[in-house]
Amino acid sequence: MSNIPPHSQNVLVCVPTYNEAENIGPFIDAVFEHAPSEVHVLVIDDNSPDGTAQIVEKIQKNYPERLHLLNRPGKQGLAAAYLAAFAWGLAKGYDIFLEMDADFSHNPAYIPVMLAEIETHDVVIGSRNIKGGGVEGWTFLRNVVSKGGSLYARAVLGCPVKDLTGGFNMWTKAALEKIGLANIISKGYSFQVEMKYRAHIAGCRIKEIPIIFPDRKFGASKMSKKIFFEALVNIWKIKFVAGSGTAFTQFVKFSLTGGLGTVTNLVIFFLCADIAGLHEILVSVCCFLVAATQNYIINHKWSFKQNTENESLSLKKWLQFIAASLLGLVVNIAVMTFVLKNFALPYKFIAQACGIAAGMIINFTLSKLFVWKKKHDGRP
Repeated sequence: MSNIPPHSQNVLVCVPTYNEAENIGPFIDAVFEHAPSEVHVLVIDDNSPDGTAQIVEKIQKNYPERLHLLNRPGKQGLAAAYLAAFAWGLAKGYDIFLEMDADFSHNPAYIPVMLAEIETHDVVIGSRNIKGGGVEGWTFLRNVVSKGGSLYARAVLGCPVKDLTGGFNMWTKAALEKIGLANIISKGYSFQVEMKYRAHIAGCRIKEIPIIFPDRKFGASKMSKKIFFEALVNIWKIKFVAGSGTAFTQFVKFSLTGGLGTVTNLVIFFLCADIAGLHEILVSVCCFLVAATQNYIINHKWSFKQNTENESLSLKKWLQFIAASLLGLVVNIAVMTFVLKNFALPYKFIAQACGIAAGMIINFTLSKLFVWKKKHDGRP
């Protein structure tokens, strides 16, 4: 029995599993070790070939009335598992729901902290991307991809949550009702993004707490390149189904502004370099600064008008936009070079087009998140 002080509401820890035989027993023990007696565990197993469900059945006798098992006929995906768990728990009268992975990447030691925070919030997120949080045992590339994916989702959705993709999340019954589980469209890993985004636009009080996320010690990760890229595409679907499409409108305006800046750049270059005979490099630098300044003013007054409200143009934001534009240029060149070296193209301008697209996305993302960051009413 845990020595943790009792909690005022009934809590259900939802643990989807597929081939977690090596982890599930120790994980369940760890959860009950760190949780008060009001916390129950529901394992949602997708007919794991390694016998995960049978292991759970054997240890249920150690935790009578606290450990539950929901067997499903086959692998149906993460979103379906959690939605089934929420439906099961709501029907049984649970007040709070905690999503956890069985591979110990979500440390049960954080449960008391999350329970304390849920008393004054609707959603509590175990975050890798705030001060004090982080990952262990990940390669540099995996870390970059993870943080880049979360940054991309934040930019597209205009959502301030720092860790949109993480799966260590606690929800109140009221939050799930506001979200509207019947409206969820995600089938895979974008489910976590959609849940948080819907909570945000529904006005839920969201709190992120720092966690350390270690790599799994046993078993194989369920993430694949296909799943990852599907999630990136699904972010846009989530935006238009659940949100207002504001980010897409901003991106279109940002792109048009960038196109106008390109015209300005070329016209000035032609007049100064071709007609006046000035040195090309000096002219090119001046053209970049003039076009970037023009883009900054138009984006401030038009593309991100909803974010700027009554804010004035400022040197600080101009410098931030110049920095974002320079980074976009670096990405442009890097992508163009990569495409030229690795693909046989009929025309080189195709590689340049790929570079421009990548650079523009980076520039837009940084501009939206840092230069014209929208102010919020106290919610994260």
